[in-house]
Amino acid sequence: MKSEKKNVASNIARLDVKNPIPFEPTGGSSAFLYSARRKKYLPFLEPKDNFFQLLLEAKLLSPTNNACVNSKTNFCIGKGLFFKESDKEDEEFLKWAKKVNKKGENFNRVLKSIFNNHFSVGNNFVEVIRGSVGSKKFIKVINRPFLDCRLSEPNEDDYCESVFISKKFRKKNAWTLVEDEAVELPIYYGDEDMKWYQAESGTEHCIIHIKNDFPGYDYYGMPDNVSSLPWQILEYKAARYNIDLIENNLVIGGVLVLEGNVSQEEGQKVAKDIIYSHTGDGKYGRWAVVSGGKDIAKSSLHQFNTGSEGSFLKMDDNVESKIIDSNNWDSTLYGQHQSQGLGSNGFAYLSSIFDTKNKTVIEPTQNLIFENFIIPFLEIHDNWMGTKWSEFDLGFKTVAPASFVGELEINNFVTKDEGRELIGFQKMEDEAKGKEFIGTSKNKKDVSNQ
Repeated sequence: MKSEKKNVASNIARLDVKNPIPFEPTGGSSAFLYSARRKKYLPFLEPKDNFFQLLLEAKLLSPTNNACVNSKTNFCIGKGLFFKESDKEDEEFLKWAKKVNKKGENFNRVLKSIFNNHFSVGNNFVEVIRGSVGSKKFIKVINRPFLDCRLSEPNEDDYCESVFISKKFRKKNAWTLVEDEAVELPIYYGDEDMKWYQAESGTEHCIIHIKNDFPGYDYYGMPDNVSSLPWQILEYKAARYNIDLIENNLVIGGVLVLEGNVSQEEGQKVAKDIIYSHTGDGKYGRWAVVSGGKDIAKSSLHQFNTGSEGSFLKMDDNVESKIIDSNNWDSTLYGQHQSQGLGSNGFAYLSSIFDTKNKTVIEPTQNLIFENFIIPFLEIHDNWMGTKWSEFDLGFKTVAPASFVGELEINNFVTKDEGRELIGFQKMEDEAKGKEFIGTSKNKKDVSNQ
């Protein structure tokens, strides 16, 4: 009888030793076949078309990279979109932005997912849906999962015209797809004459592809932190190694050999007494006790060296530093305590770091999303709905990394009457003086005599 083969689970996050980061294919010879119509799509990346999964898993398993990505995302989206001139807020836009798709997502939530994908995998495939119910038109928008999306083969002008969307791309050998297993949506490049995909329900669909341009990768984008991919995986592997080292009950502290006429029950009792008297609650480093032989005087003790050479702390610091550098970020911005450097924990230092990263990371990324998604989408909305939303002066409301309250001179913001009330005094008889700020007084200490 033939034995059946069993599937063995293994970590997906593996790098090719010779080619840790594959190159992007170009031309038809590298594109995978999609259907009987001879249409082809570009893998991301050759030869396995699993680079999206690899980047995602590496991010999820690397605490440092995950913290950097989430921190940058939160600073970029801030408190969401806002009108820079409050008197020009548009009620219709604000109402639409509360629910922009059938999932019930608001516009800020879609934008946050775009920022997160941008920093995680360098690509976003945002689907725009337009249609009408009777005489009432509508537009919806949803950020498609990048795991389900692949670019079409470049045309003669060397750009991809469409995106294939299918859950089958999450599985191996997806290039054997038949036509009814994927939908092909055109990519919007600002052409008003673009032919939209017509769904059976009557709605029209297209894709806005937002990518982080990376030299050498002409079609798909790449995250900035891709250069630290080996370190991201190493960070997880080091933790996994330590867990396995602790949990593996084959790693023992030594063997105690009991020579002499010792029965199995007596040997087990001696073993239990030794284990519970000299070891803790874990399995790592426990001792094995074996009995046998004739001469009790020949009992022996064999101790094993269970310590590992090298410093994991130094390796962790090096790995963490590489990941943070590749993200062009600073650990203080996701709450990590800095123990080195003069004034490294002060407000002035944190403010300086934030100002630098705001100019070099946050604002450039916000501008990229504005130029490559928000403005094109609002133009599509204007053309379909007859609005003028693309003329709005919008921005992202900034979130500071720390409160400024502790750095302010409180006497410049509290009136004399407010100060007297705090210490239990009555308001001043002179109402005009009571409304003055304490800081305007020559004698700031004696508020009670003012």
